[in-house]
Amino acid sequence: MRKSAWYDNIAVLTLTLLAPYVAAGPDPNPLAGCSSFAHKLLGKERTDLRAEAQAVQALLSQIQLARLGPTSNTTAMIKLTNWLLSNQSKAGANLDTASLCLTNRLSPSAYHGRPTFSILLEYFKRPWGIHRMATSLRDACARADSDCELVVNVDNPHEAGAWAEVAEQYKGFVVPVFSANVHEARGYNRAARLARGKYLIIWQDDQLAPSQSSTWLTELLALFQAWPRLAIVGMNTYRLCKDREPTNRFFTTPWNPDPRTGVKWSFVQLVDFAPLVIRASAFSELGGLEEGFTRPGDCGIWGDWELCSRAWLAGWQVGYLYLEGRGGDGHEGGTHTSSNAERCWGRQQLVAASGFVKRFGRDPYQLEVCEKVRQLNVASFDLASPEDCPYGTEATKFGNCTRY
Repeated sequence: MRKSAWYDNIAVLTLTLLAPYVAAGPDPNPLAGCSSFAHKLLGKERTDLRAEAQAVQALLSQIQLARLGPTSNTTAMIKLTNWLLSNQSKAGANLDTASLCLTNRLSPSAYHGRPTFSILLEYFKRPWGIHRMATSLRDACARADSDCELVVNVDNPHEAGAWAEVAEQYKGFVVPVFSANVHEARGYNRAARLARGKYLIIWQDDQLAPSQSSTWLTELLALFQAWPRLAIVGMNTYRLCKDREPTNRFFTTPWNPDPRTGVKWSFVQLVDFAPLVIRASAFSELGGLEEGFTRPGDCGIWGDWELCSRAWLAGWQVGYLYLEGRGGDGHEGGTHTSSNAERCWGRQQLVAASGFVKRFGRDPYQLEVCEKVRQLNVASFDLASPEDCPYGTEATKFGNCTRY
């Protein structure tokens, strides 16, 4: 076969393989009018108009259902009607066309009854803490007037009865799924796929929520609403610049409260489990936690840093918010027991750390992210005193707090 003919055949084969993907655009539609309409819209205009059109359709349905009974709540009807008028006004003259042309893909965030927070729990053999943990989290959500659910991957199903009892007691707050020691990354990924919340709170089974205050939930919500590129907020420990810090940082951040929200927090390079909070949309976009570094039954060490690194690479941002008052259940954590410590902190740490370094360990990448974090911090926050600057110190041997 002549060389040029061989190249021609390869080109034809390549185009054939790619054809199904090339033909699919962001809003494929067989109607010429819809295609013309969609292509006139910018990306954000299309997204906003889709949301408004679908909101109008959903609200019309909810109003109709309310009128059909069995009882009609006047206050609820007024709220629904006001929301309907607001969305109809936003959509304007394009509403009818958008209702046909932009409803090929639904927006789960608009579903009726979706909770704000889904608390994800990987549970394994801690029967003494089941009721205390569920109660502490339910009460925290109630104090903050936040709609929540607790999605539990029960990794030892012989305790299914205890979790079924709690699920019955709390009437929809607890959503258990029964596995068999899939452990830790797989368990959280499974729980995330069941979750309906807009924000996922990765929680550990030896932790209790603060008993007095739930401001952390309202502060989280304020941060995510004010900073649309903020994907992850850690609430345990953090690093401003991994390769220039000897150990993790913790407690409150040095910056004055954020002027957008009044919340005291910081942009950071990496955060540790747990709690770790992530937008459900970002968790889905990033592909969840890395399962390839562990075998079923293994701990998920380094999975938190790996997830944060992918978030930065994808254009998202990572932050840290100190959670005061979080407690333990009075028993040793599962990965720290004598039978599991070497398996997790020795063998699994070696494997996961090696995978992390191969993927993200290049110096230009690490320091570029450190500088990105530093620039975000000094541009977004003020210090009460120059001496409070966290950069250029023994704790963080990188950068300074100078604004350029």
